[in-house]
Amino acid sequence: MSQIDDEMADEQEEMLQDSSGDGSSDEDDDDMNDQREGELRMKVEEIRKQLDGNELYYDGHVNLITVLRELMELEEARKAREKMSEVYPLTPELWLDWIRDEQKICSTPEEREYIINLFERAVKDYTSVQVWMEYVMFMLGGGDYTATRAVGEKALTAVGTHVAEGLLVWQVVLLVEKQIYSGLQRPGTVQSEEDMKAQEKQQKRIQGLYRRLIRVPLLNADYQHLMEEAAEFFEGDFDVHMKADLEKTKQKLNEKIPFEEKLLQAENDTNKLATYRLYIQHLQENDNPAAVQSLYERAVLDHCLDASLWEEYVKFVIRQFPGLDYLVLPICERSQRNCPWSAALCELHISALQLFHVGEETKTLMKKVKGALEKGLGSGLQSGSEATRMWMAYLVFQRRLIKWDQEHAAELDALRESGQQAITMIDSYFGESGDIESEIPRFFARIEAEFAKNMERAREIWNDIIMRRNNNFKNVSLWLEFINLERCYGTEKHCRKLFRRALERVWDWVESIGSAYLRFEQETGTIESMEEFQKRYEDRMFIVNKKRAEDAAKLGEGNENNQERRQQRDKGKRQDKKRQAFVQAKETENFKAPHPVSKYKQDTQNRKVGTSHEGSNGNDAPQSVESAVIPRPPGFKDIVTPPPGFKSDVPPPPGFKDTITPPPGFKDTVTPPPGFKGSSSPPPGYTGSSSKAGKREREDYTDTEPELKKLKVAELHGVRVKEDDSEDLCTVFLSNLDFSVGKEEVVPIFTNCGEVKDFRLVKDYKCRSKGFGYLVFKTQSAAADALKYDRTAIKGRPMYVSAYDPEGHTNQFKYSTGLEREKVFIRGLPFSLTEEKIKEHFMSHGEIKEIRLVTYRNGHSKGLCYLTYPNAETAEKVVKAMDGTEIEGKIISVMISDPSNKKKPNEGNVSTTSAVKNSEKKVPGSRGKGMFNLMPRSLMRATTSTAGPTSSEPETPVKPKSNEDFRKMFLK
Repeated sequence: MSQIDDEMADEQEEMLQDSSGDGSSDEDDDDMNDQREGELRMKVEEIRKQLDGNELYYDGHVNLITVLRELMELEEARKAREKMSEVYPLTPELWLDWIRDEQKICSTPEEREYIINLFERAVKDYTSVQVWMEYVMFMLGGGDYTATRAVGEKALTAVGTHVAEGLLVWQVVLLVEKQIYSGLQRPGTVQSEEDMKAQEKQQKRIQGLYRRLIRVPLLNADYQHLMEEAAEFFEGDFDVHMKADLEKTKQKLNEKIPFEEKLLQAENDTNKLATYRLYIQHLQENDNPAAVQSLYERAVLDHCLDASLWEEYVKFVIRQFPGLDYLVLPICERSQRNCPWSAALCELHISALQLFHVGEETKTLMKKVKGALEKGLGSGLQSGSEATRMWMAYLVFQRRLIKWDQEHAAELDALRESGQQAITMIDSYFGESGDIESEIPRFFARIEAEFAKNMERAREIWNDIIMRRNNNFKNVSLWLEFINLERCYGTEKHCRKLFRRALERVWDWVESIGSAYLRFEQETGTIESMEEFQKRYEDRMFIVNKKRAEDAAKLGEGNENNQERRQQRDKGKRQDKKRQAFVQAKETENFKAPHPVSKYKQDTQNRKVGTSHEGSNGNDAPQSVESAVIPRPPGFKDIVTPPPGFKSDVPPPPGFKDTITPPPGFKDTVTPPPGFKGSSSPPPGYTGSSSKAGKREREDYTDTEPELKKLKVAELHGVRVKEDDSEDLCTVFLSNLDFSVGKEEVVPIFTNCGEVKDFRLVKDYKCRSKGFGYLVFKTQSAAADALKYDRTAIKGRPMYVSAYDPEGHTNQFKYSTGLEREKVFIRGLPFSLTEEKIKEHFMSHGEIKEIRLVTYRNGHSKGLCYLTYPNAETAEKVVKAMDGTEIEGKIISVMISDPSNKKKPNEGNVSTTSAVKNSEKKVPGSRGKGMFNLMPRSLMRATTSTAGPTSSEPETPVKPKSNEDFRKMFLK
């Protein structure tokens, strides 16, 4: 019994150990889950901070929804989805995830109605086959066949013509109708007359679906099999038209298959969009509008951010379906939700709202139009022209609401207020580059003059346009528009004044102003005013023509200078070709002739040659290759004996004359005319001057050049003029400046360093900044303190500050390149992180003494950072804690800073390195790197080894080898 008791006790102890082990593993899992949950909640808070100031951050919305789903916070995820839906349309995938999450907790009719509402919103954002299928199946699960049939009919209308995936919707709808038909049949029972009528009605409905299906060209549709399925409900009696429709459908499908294949084979979005456009053009020419709309829906689903595609789609539905507001207005609204920055889509949306506002109150219409404008203006526009176009669409809408034959003071005041708001907004955000053509002020000037009958206000607006905006006083077309407005609604007196102002201020197309002025005087003026016009016009044309002649002369001089430079360049090319031909001819000698080199290279080569031959002839003077003495081979003769029978003098032919008798009357000398002087004496006071004297005179002239001109050039272009040499020590060099940065932004940064004496921003010939300059202080200590402001950001771009060093002697890397144990190096950081955010992630592990975020020249982060800690222990702790962690979806690497580690891959192999260095030492008389030796081998002296000690004994010349010696060498 004791043995049995012992065994039972052992089993109980093992069970207890197993249970304790399971408990510990469960605790570990709980700890891991708690840690993961904490990380996710921190991430949620971080994403929400990002979205607080930027609701247009699309990826932030998606990441927040993803994290909340992982935390199973369905209520918070619902709020996040609602917030994102207010800003952006959700993709079909996001809608299906939302609907499936809601279906998991759906238990009441109210929750079911909420899901149906979600389906309705989903199909309005994008036309997706998958969403419609889920919608139909969800309705079928509710048991309400009438509602299911209605949703199925909507699905067929929306995506039934989808060539690639439309067959799936047809199958689902047919499945629903067949299920209803099966429920009406009751085998084994006597059916009433009402039941028979219901079955017959359902059978006809299924027949109608099959007839419609056969008319739609669909991929992956086995029409033969469809006909066999339909035979069950047609009882084998097919309509003759069905077979004809089937043949037409197959023909249309064969025309569409090549486009569908190109869409599947498209390598990128650009090619796919081009294929869609060709496909759409084909359907517009050969198919019905419903098929074209279905294809547009497919295209905008794949390219939802292409504003031009949406614009084409909206114009198509407006012109093709002019009376269907329930179809056109949702598409216009969707287009602006997808591309809110497009002024064209905003304009089309406002126009569509006006087209389909029949029976709608003005306040409701105004609210919708204002919402469309605010949607466009709030999207972060990058160009003033887009903002101008949006505002113009809104102002034109307001003008159309005014009934000028009735009381309209309130409407006119609202229009004026909107116009002033538009001008203020565009000028404040975009400046002169906003409304470049002054469209809004010109529009209001016409309104004030023509409809409001307020010509004074119109003149004020036009004076502002002409004299204060974008140098418009030089624009002839604006002057003529102002003058025509004055002629139509103003007075003759003001019109004549405008002509005079325009004539005085315009330089180009002055003849247009003169022609209009002439017609005006002919039609309304007197003889005195005509004489005055002619005098003013002639005087003005004299000045204008003079300026045109000066400009033409400058242009001609520039062309002549360019022509001279081209001629000199062509002459140089011809001379180079001649030199090359001469060198090729010389290369037929014993060795190749050297190519022309500069004076410096020639002197260097001469020194090398002289060194190599030093002591050969007892003279230390350098020798050239041509002057070197070449030993003559054995058997050489200076005089060659002529062959036998050779005659040195050849007698001339018969009748040959050495001299030619001159013709009669020939004179050897010509008598000069009376008064001719053989030599002319120089003028009184003339002293002969050489070229050096002339050069000296030019230098004196240059030295006496007015200092005022030099100072003007220095002021305009930032040329630095030193007062004394000690000023270099008080100067710092600034670079990598933004081109829009000036003295106002730079000098205040250095106020704590000391008094600034001068700031020179270097500019080009058009007085535009080159991005660098010089800052001169009064003291050297101030210049030294200014170096601490290196890489200070100005307008988002780091400013580089360095000591003034025109010779480049101190151009060294300012950071350490060795091992720094108290500094950590981080890479792989997200580019959006700033220094403050990096400190937030790493501050919990220890005090940070210094942080340096590595950036490009434009100030954008490289994803690299250096953190300096008080000691090496803290740095090691940070490396262990943070290496391999994730920050904003990116895995970072953290290590001790040691830039020298990657620069010494072969460290330790000292003998190899020294051997390589010794092998690279230049031997006198040998060829240098990248050069070829022009010296014959017979003149080269043998070199001695540099390994042993140098000897003071004179070197013995090497005896040159003969042809026999070379022959023996080759036979070895």
